[in-house]
Amino acid sequence: LVAFDEIETISFGEESELQGALKNYLESGNFTVANYKGSSSAGLVLLGNIPLSSDKKPLSINYFNNLPEFFKSSALLDRFHGFIEGWRLPRINENMKLKGFALNVEYFSEILHKLRTVPEYPDIVEKVLEIPKTADTRDTKAIKKIATGFFKLLFPHITNLSILNKDEFNLFCLENAKRMRKIIKEQISLIDSEYSDTIPEIVVRR
Repeated sequence: LVAFDEIETISFGEESELQGALKNYLESGNFTVANYKGSSSAGLVLLGNIPLSSDKKPLSINYFNNLPEFFKSSALLDRFHGFIEGWRLPRINENMKLKGFALNVEYFSEILHKLRTVPEYPDIVEKVLEIPKTADTRDTKAIKKIATGFFKLLFPHITNLSILNKDEFNLFCLENAKRMRKIIKEQISLIDSEYSDTIPEIVVRR
């Protein structure tokens, strides 16, 4: 993935041109630099800070208030699959540090990298989800992608639909994916009233 850190402080030249390039890349994975045309499967992540109250909750319902105007385009934001509520994550404390044996970080990272191309996981997700025929395509793609990611991380040993615990998949993978996508839609609707804040009623096939 490519991460833009401290996103609220970043500025760009030729913003309209770059915005169009990002929209195209996030939609299709294709990009053009000078005369070079290429494609990539790398994700794009925006990292930033949101003003919080003393009880660690956002001061504003509009999470994207502090984004540069460049990123306040509803069409661009709609291409991001989901939103992670960083304020819900605990700060790293001394008692969280592990003592003893652990997986080497480079080895673990290589495992995660290899999991990206294993076809069984997205195939299972495709088969287990019941998607309404009228579901928005971009929402559907986002929810499926995020649910597949959770599936790989939490249930890497499940490579066959027959041994999948559907209740666990629904609770830990699908519901979290829908929540992450729902936040994106809600935030876009605050910026652009033409966008709905709803997501498709995607459920686990029983």
